[in-house]
Amino acid sequence: MDTPESSSRSDPPSPHPLLLRLARSLLAKAERSTTQRPVRLSLDRKAAPELHDAVDADQIQLLRMQLDDLCATGWVTLLLEAPRAFAGFSDRKPQMELCDFNALAAWAGYTPQAQRWRQKWRTHLAAHWAANPHEAPANPAAVLDHLARSPLVPVEGLPVEEATQSLATLVALCKSGQAMALREASARAFQSRSKVLDHREELLRLLGATSGQFTEAPIQLLLAPPGGDLAHSRGGGGRAFSEVLFIENLVTFEHMADTRATAWAGSLLVYAAGFRSSARRLRSRAGCRLYLRAPASIAALPEIESWLFQPLKDDQSGVPAMPVSFFGDLDYAGMQILASLREVFPQACAWQPGYSQLARPLAAGAGHPPELAAKAQQTDPGHTGCAYADNELLPALRNQGRFIDQEVFDLDEVQESDR
Repeated sequence: MDTPESSSRSDPPSPHPLLLRLARSLLAKAERSTTQRPVRLSLDRKAAPELHDAVDADQIQLLRMQLDDLCATGWVTLLLEAPRAFAGFSDRKPQMELCDFNALAAWAGYTPQAQRWRQKWRTHLAAHWAANPHEAPANPAAVLDHLARSPLVPVEGLPVEEATQSLATLVALCKSGQAMALREASARAFQSRSKVLDHREELLRLLGATSGQFTEAPIQLLLAPPGGDLAHSRGGGGRAFSEVLFIENLVTFEHMADTRATAWAGSLLVYAAGFRSSARRLRSRAGCRLYLRAPASIAALPEIESWLFQPLKDDQSGVPAMPVSFFGDLDYAGMQILASLREVFPQACAWQPGYSQLARPLAAGAGHPPELAAKAQQTDPGHTGCAYADNELLPALRNQGRFIDQEVFDLDEVQESDR
């Protein structure tokens, strides 16, 4: 199928009735679409009878010019089958392909289905709260304004009555003062769905929740302290460990816990699943739970708790803060975890023995493009605060445009260097 030659984007055409109708039909089809393929509208007799019923060639040409003007904006593209002898415009099975939903919708005055639902729900909520003040939050107008700015997307598509009942259940929970897990509250209010209220602190506050009423699930820390002899050999001064190493991936954590090379002989190895955006909870007894990996002795636990739950700053005795490192995938997400970790452990840095090994194949062009590992949506953190990460690792990622998974880390290579 041929595509007309592209041209630079031009000013929008006048809102011709044919163009408006076609644009709105194409946008509606896009909202119904459930595939990743480009959305196309066939300009057949049903969609565009003007193109098929016109008997005057000049009239056809005028309509074609109108379509070309719309295509020149870049919002849509006109697709045609290859020309054939005696084939007119409509014989070439014209199709309009959508390129820019938002721009086309704004020009056509098209209100997206989700936006229509949101407006309908807010109107229903206002009327319901006026008729049932006992179910209303303290400041209904503030809640409606918040929902206009930050829609509660997971409830969209429900009947507005059901969505309203869910919010009424949540308001009742907030007013009750009953403490519970955030995801438990979400499941109670929203059709057994536990994640609707994630990152909705402002909404909960507006609905009457008190500070700390709904708690996030604690982070689970899997801990592998070194053996006593190894800790002493690294100058631990009798301590159970001399440094802390957070490891992103479980496979690498297990291998490093099983095989203690010199580089981490005295390290407390920590696997913290799911703390990517919630590192602050690591320092709270209520925010995390500690699990010792066998065969570790429980005797190390008090020292671990003392380190983890004490204030961040060096104590007045002059003893420096425990060294903390992070080792994960050599990608933007790994660097973002490091930046988050530094918010609660300012001394944390990228673990050079591990990252230097990953950086070598990256510099040689190895690794994978982000899109091959479902990482295309990762964003460059820009700055972590760790000199090694900011001056060497992040520039290497930007220059190569490729990532290296942590599991490439070769323990045999490390052990060979110990010999």
